[in-house]
Amino acid sequence: MRRRAALVTTLTAAVAAGISLTAAPAWGMPTPGPGAQTRATGTPIQLMPKPGVDLTELPLGDAYVSLTGPQRGWTWACTAGNPNAPGAIHSGPWIQGNTWDITAKFAVGGSVSWTHVAAYSETTSTGSPRSRTITTMRVPTVGTTGTFPIQRTDPAYEYDRNPSSVTPKSKSVTIPRDPTKAAKHSCLPMGAIGVAKNGVMLYNALDARNMDARAHEMHDSCEGHPNFAEYHYHAGSACAVGADAGPNSAVLFGYAFDGFGIYVVRDANGDLLSNDDLDACHGRTARVKWNGKMQRIYHYVVTQEFPYLLGCFTGTNGVPPAR
Repeated sequence: MRRRAALVTTLTAAVAAGISLTAAPAWGMPTPGPGAQTRATGTPIQLMPKPGVDLTELPLGDAYVSLTGPQRGWTWACTAGNPNAPGAIHSGPWIQGNTWDITAKFAVGGSVSWTHVAAYSETTSTGSPRSRTITTMRVPTVGTTGTFPIQRTDPAYEYDRNPSSVTPKSKSVTIPRDPTKAAKHSCLPMGAIGVAKNGVMLYNALDARNMDARAHEMHDSCEGHPNFAEYHYHAGSACAVGADAGPNSAVLFGYAFDGFGIYVVRDANGDLLSNDDLDACHGRTARVKWNGKMQRIYHYVVTQEFPYLLGCFTGTNGVPPAR
């Protein structure tokens, strides 16, 4: 089910024609802001090398949201977005029509280390079926965050007035250690859908309006930001991956709440995979290192294209919403 396609088309035509649209309320739907034809500058975003796709023309995910079922390259959302929900004030100049240029986007400033309070651990049950319990303080053990709330002096403040702070808070989730595919795929809720190996929670690709969060909202240089509940990523973070693993590699980035791993995978040329290599839930079955040994197993894959991490759940998610 395509959503917001008409809105994207209208905004595109208006910007192209030089029409000034009525500004949205501070926390309403985004509209093109002042200077929409100029290249924005500020703190650079840290990006993974060899992305496998053209980063200057990434598909804007606004029109690739379903409420009825999965499709490759889409997010299957459990709920409709709220057009009046908090979020970006207006679209940045890196968004042009139905594509966006992440190399032209900049980050929220600041480089805050949380290593003095950050913690991440995994424990495995001995029962049957075995489970994996992850405990994290929800701040990065590897990588940094920006300075939040976004400061008035930060260039990012022109586009996003995020008032939330990064607050360490312990959370434990229990997921299958040996996940299996469910009889049917399932939709992705708002809030956390997984956790990265550096302790940061993972969200689907959408903001609270069901728009492409990575494109519209302002994130720090590690591509994270906080909401009222927790600091989180909507996509893979170069800060959490570490050194480039090279061709024909698969590095475990984190876990989805159905138990399946999320990997940064590179092909024979060292390029990241694209949506064309993956199924409707943004995954594939191939040999990766899983639970300490090489085996052929289903897993999700980090890409630079929307929906970035997951398009839906292949297994069963039993983790309650974040508190």
